[in-house]
Amino acid sequence: MRNHYLDTSKAILIFLVVFGHFIEQMIGWRQITSHTVLGVIYFVHMPAFIFISGLLFKDNNWIKNIIFFLSLYLPFQFLYPAFDAIWTGQIRFNWFERPYWILWYMLGMMVWTALTHFLIRTPFPVLISVFLSLLVGLSPWNNYQYSIGRIFTFLPFFVVGCVYGKQIIQVIQQYRYATIAGMLILSIITVLVYSTQINRFWLYGSLSYSQLKVTDWDGILIRAAILCISALGVFALFGCAKRLENHFIKLGSNTLAVYLLHGFVVILITKYCHLHFNIFVNILICAMLSILTCLILQQQMFDRLLRKLSLWLIKPVEYFGRQKEH
Repeated sequence: MRNHYLDTSKAILIFLVVFGHFIEQMIGWRQITSHTVLGVIYFVHMPAFIFISGLLFKDNNWIKNIIFFLSLYLPFQFLYPAFDAIWTGQIRFNWFERPYWILWYMLGMMVWTALTHFLIRTPFPVLISVFLSLLVGLSPWNNYQYSIGRIFTFLPFFVVGCVYGKQIIQVIQQYRYATIAGMLILSIITVLVYSTQINRFWLYGSLSYSQLKVTDWDGILIRAAILCISALGVFALFGCAKRLENHFIKLGSNTLAVYLLHGFVVILITKYCHLHFNIFVNILICAMLSILTCLILQQQMFDRLLRKLSLWLIKPVEYFGRQKEH
């Protein structure tokens, strides 16, 4: 039986993903208002999504899940550059070194699944994941390559979701003032982002401390602070979702299709539509486009299409697996 509370939370999150990408591509980070909206979104949406992914992690199917994500990652790593090449005239395929834009999450799901399979067999999986999250910023190589920065920076949210996710969700659902506390936390995060205009690359988690031009110790402290703020943001998101429980179930049930396909919509619209209105009108237009995109892509046909697409790899693997057993 599906958890409608999680589906509602996922629906909110996938809307924020689409909304953030529309604002980022059509308005950008340069204006204070758009920077604040994007900053709040990026503090919360991917950490919360990754937390839910960890909560839904099933260790007995870990290899099967990796194959599933790989079966979608590879064709989309081809399709997105090909789609983009229609306008640029240049096509560049890079299977793993530089995942195309939103596809870093698919690569991340493969790595998080594999790492968590081993981490949960250690005495301190969460502590190790936090250590790795802080340690990756010290690496001398480009953290953007292979999405190594993002993958390890956000690893603790997946591991916490796996180890403590159900208990945390239960506590939030039972906490009487979770919604009020959540709104207060989001207000504080908004003020923080507005007053600091934080460098967005800290929120992406994609660069090393040297690339961010800070000392190692400052980098560790800043990243630790961001992880804590994002953790509070995850609590806030689930607290606010209580008010919307049993709403937007269809969208929350089909987030994978919306995530993988919305990039094509964003690319297409941003090529032909340019916003030159008041910043608040521009943000409102992005919100309307995001709602429309989610309404279209939440249809079951798109999820079924992805499931069928994944069979190109899953079926042969299953076949060879059966042959090996015999």
